Amino acid sequence: MRHESKFAAWIRSGGNSVFVLPLGPVRAPEVKFSVVPDRLLDSIIDDALAAGVARLNGFLSEGVSIDITSVDLTTIRDQLRTSVADRLNETGVPVNPNDPVINAILARYTEALNGHFQRDALQLETYIWRSQDDVRVRAAHAENDDRVFAWANPSAGGHPGEAWNCRCTAEPIIDPQSMPEGAVCDILTGGRLSDVFPDADEDRLTQVAREIDLQIVTAQLNSPERLAHFFGQVLQEVGQRMRLVESLDYRADRLGSIFSYFRRNPGEALLYGRTADHPADQEAIANRAYADRNGNGNVESGDGWRFRGRGLKQVTGRANYRAFTEDHAQMFGEQIDFEAEPDLLETPRYAVRSALWFWHANDLYSLADAGINRAAADSITAIINLGTDSYGQRWENVRRLNETEVFANVCRFSVSRPRFEDAE
Repeated sequence: MRHESKFAAWIRSGGNSVFVLPLGPVRAPEVKFSVVPDRLLDSIIDDALAAGVARLNGFLSEGVSIDITSVDLTTIRDQLRTSVADRLNETGVPVNPNDPVINAILARYTEALNGHFQRDALQLETYIWRSQDDVRVRAAHAENDDRVFAWANPSAGGHPGEAWNCRCTAEPIIDPQSMPEGAVCDILTGGRLSDVFPDADEDRLTQVAREIDLQIVTAQLNSPERLAHFFGQVLQEVGQRMRLVESLDYRADRLGSIFSYFRRNPGEALLYGRTADHPADQEAIANRAYADRNGNGNVESGDGWRFRGRGLKQVTGRANYRAFTEDHAQMFGEQIDFEAEPDLLETPRYAVRSALWFWHANDLYSLADAGINRAAADSITAIINLGTDSYGQRWENVRRLNETEVFANVCRFSVSRPRFEDAE
C-alpha cells in the first residue's frame, strides 16, 4: 500500500497554505511556496527561481532587481520541471516538503539560476567561490573557498552547484558601472511610492508596495503605463495620505453637490453636514447617501456606513463587497468573507487586493494600454466613478506620474515571488 504523507492528504483535500522548503546552500533564503493543486509542479519549480533571484538580488544595489525578462529561461525551466516530475512520479505522492531529493534538485537549480543570471543578464566574467564553513563541505570545495574563478574557466569539479549537494555558491563580483542596459529593473518599494503619496505612513507604503509586487503580473500592472493609470486613479481616491477608509466629513453646503440624496433633502444636509455649530455626522451621512443607491446592494439599516468606501479603490456598497468575496479566492488563493468582515479592507493587504480585483475584473489594464492620454484616463474614470467631477484631476495625476517616470523601469514580474512564465 502506497504511503501517503499528511502533506499529500492535505493537497488531495484541496487545502491551501504555505510550507517552508529549506534549500541548504550558503545565502539561500527561506523558500516558501503556496501550493496550487492544479499547477503543483510549476509552483514547486518556481521556488528555485524565487531563491535564485533573491540570492543575486542580495548583491545588487538597494532598490533594484535582476531583470529575468531579459534572460531565456526555457531550457533550464524544462530541465528543472523534468527532474522534479521524475521524482514525484518515483515517490507516487504529490510532494513531500522534506524529501531530500526534491530539496537537492531545487538547491542545485537555484545555484544554476544564480550563475545563469550572472552570465546572461549581468554579463559578469568572474565570481568568488563561497562554501559553508562546516565539516560537511567536501575537501575539494573547501580548497576552492574564497578563490576567484572565471565563468569561462571553472574549477576541476565545475562551478558551484554543478555537483550534487554542493554546499557552495558563486558570489558575484559586481561593478555597478559596467552592468549592461536592461540587466536590472527597479523594485516597487515604499520609498518609491512616497513620491506619489508624500504624506502617507512609511510602514503602510512598504506593505502596499510589497503586496502589489507579489501580484503585479496576476493583476496586469506589468507596464509603466498601467502603473501610471492605476496609481493616478488611486491617488484621487485615497489622497496623498493614502487613507484606506472613506472620510465623510463634508461641509453641509457641499453635501448636495456630492450626493443626490442631500440635493433632494437640503434640510438634512444642514442637520448632518459639518457647520460652524457642529461636526459632520459621518455615519448618518453614509447611511443616507448610500441607502440602496444605484443597486449597490445596501438593503439593511446601517449598510451605508457598514459598507462605506474602503481600500485603495474605495470599494463601496454591500454588492461590491460580496463580489470581491466571490472572486478573491480564485484570484488570490484565500477564502475570506468580506461581506461579513468589511473592516479587513482597511488593512494594507486587502486594501491593495480590493483595488487590484476591481482593476482586473473591469479590464481597466486594457484601457490603460491605449497609452498616456486624456481619452484613456477618462475611459477608466468613467468605470470607476461615472458621475464624478474629478475627470480632469485624475488625468492630471496620470500625466504627472508618467512625466516624473516614477514607474518607468519597475520590474514587470514579482521580485518577491517570480514565476518562470513571467519571463516569457
